[in-house]
This record gives sequence, structure tokens and C-alpha cells, in this order.
Amino acid sequence: MIKIENRKVLLKVNLTGGSYFDFHFKDLPINPLSFYSKESEGPAYRGHFLCFDRWGPPTDAEKANGVKHHGEANGVKWKLLVAPQTKDNLIICSMMCCLPIGGLQLTRKIELSEDESIFFVTEEIKNLNKYGRMFNIVQHVSLAPPFLDKSTLFDNNTEKGFEDKEDGSFNQEEPIIKWPEVNHNGENVSLRQFENKWPRVSSFVYNQNDRYGWVTACSPGKRLMLGYIWKIEDYPWINFWRAMEDGVPMAFGMEFGTTGLHEPFPVVAKKGKIFDRNIYAFIDANEVITKSFTAFLAKIPEDYKGVEKIEISNSLIIVKEKNIFSQDIIYHIK
Repeated sequence: MIKIENRKVLLKVNLTGGSYFDFHFKDLPINPLSFYSKESEGPAYRGHFLCFDRWGPPTDAEKANGVKHHGEANGVKWKLLVAPQTKDNLIICSMMCCLPIGGLQLTRKIELSEDESIFFVTEEIKNLNKYGRMFNIVQHVSLAPPFLDKSTLFDNNTEKGFEDKEDGSFNQEEPIIKWPEVNHNGENVSLRQFENKWPRVSSFVYNQNDRYGWVTACSPGKRLMLGYIWKIEDYPWINFWRAMEDGVPMAFGMEFGTTGLHEPFPVVAKKGKIFDRNIYAFIDANEVITKSFTAFLAKIPEDYKGVEKIEISNSLIIVKEKNIFSQDIIYHIK
């Protein structure tokens, strides 16, 4: 386990599976990334973990050869390359994993601001195979109580999406759903809050004319916000997953990545695109691909209305509240 911290926040990363499993203010010790599934394979499935080289299940033949659900990255031991150290107002560390079956390598650099509750991640994907191959990578951010409850507010800047029935279907384009209000079985359902089970899984694309995609989860009662922002060209999709028991929210996934179809590769390859967006990536022999994202925590008041938009301007990330004039939440970009 790796600890990365400044005077305000603590971030913990598990080298078994590479998950970020704790991110909290030191004076407000509520961890949004506290999800842990007893049904999953070990402690790797905790908090924010990585789905790589796929999102979803293997084929039966792949499974017989040892390929795991969501790929190998969340089940292998990661190697610490650089222990946390301070440089240029950042606390920096790096780590790496290799997929023994998939033949892919991922090198991750984490940079935590020395002064603010924000960290930056850059990941380099290298194909160790002598042939090109399709792959997917999804940042599986998983929230859980006590941060998560029916009052938690979810916001994003997506364009449109669909309910993922996870049945091998090829007609995802209909019906189209749009954030935040959806009509389901004659009733209006707000996707901003987790008040019922439906939709268990839904997938959305971002507008191709926008440069950045973002997603936030706000718990006004806990006075806490968790947010992510990234380049849409890196991650054009986001997938939302709900787990509820006896009417109580148990987990909520905000999973941004390169695909919006939770199916084995033969189904993904046959479908190819949804809403004219690719649902898989390709990496050539010996090629290196770089992707990145930024994550932040913010303290919010008990009457916070949620996030209207996030802007990047003059090396600043500016978080604006919904519907009212209020003081913006501002972070400096490294």
C-alpha cells in the first residue's frame, strides 16, 4: 500500500491491483472510495480500480485460459517504480503493471498537489506483443456509504446515452436517454440521485465538440464533493452502475473510459460503434498510448445544489454550482 499525502488530504493506492481505495480530507475523514465487494476477487476491487485490457466479461474460451472479468490489471501485483517524493510543488510517485496474458504494460504516474486537494494521473500503455490488438481501458470509480446515499447528487456534461441491458443486444441506439431526466415506464426518473434500481447500467457519450468531460458526486449532508475531469479524446464514454439492497444504495459506479458496451470482445467488435463513437481502442505492435485524468475533493455547504459546469481557463479548473450565484471552487492545474 502506498500513501501519498499533503497537509490537506491523504490518498492511498493498493499495489495489489493498483486501486485508489482511500481519498479523504485529513480534517473530514469521509472516504468516497470505500467500496468493497465480497463477490469480487480480492482487495483489488475497492474504490477506484482499473478495467484493463477490457471492460466486461471474457468469452468462455478466454475464461478457460485464465482471462478475468474486467481484465488482468486489477488482479496483478503492481511494481512501485518511484516512491512518493516532492518535486516542483507536487508529491510524485509512479508504478507499473504488466498483463501476462494480454501482453500489455501500463505505467502510471500520480502527482498530488502539495497545497490543494487535487491529483493528476498520467498512464502510458505499451503493447509488448509483436502484433496489434484491440483493447479497452475504463477508470472504474466506485462510491459507497457513508458518502453514498439517496441524497447524493451526480452531475456531468454528457450528450446522450442508453440503458445497457447486458444481453448481447445490437440496438443500443434506441431509445436514447439524456441526463438528467428520463421517462421510464411512464414515470419521470432523475438520474442525478440514486433513489431506485433502474437503470442498473447506463452508458453515455460526451459531445465531440467539447474538449473535456467531467463527472461529480456531491454529498451535501457530508459536506463533500468528489470530481473527475479528462480529455474527451482520451475517454469518450462514461458508464454508470447502481447496486441497491432493500432500497438502500450500496454502490455507485462512475466509470469513464474507451467503451460503452459491457460485452466480450467479439460482440464489441461486431458492433464497432454506438452513436458513431468507437467502442474499442486499437494499439499497434510496440506502440505506446498515453491517457490522463484529474481527480479532486472539495468541501461544500449543506445546501449545495450540485455542479452546473466545470471550466478550464488560464491554468485553472473552475467548478460552478447549479442555478445560483455562488463562490466558484478553483484548483490550479499543474
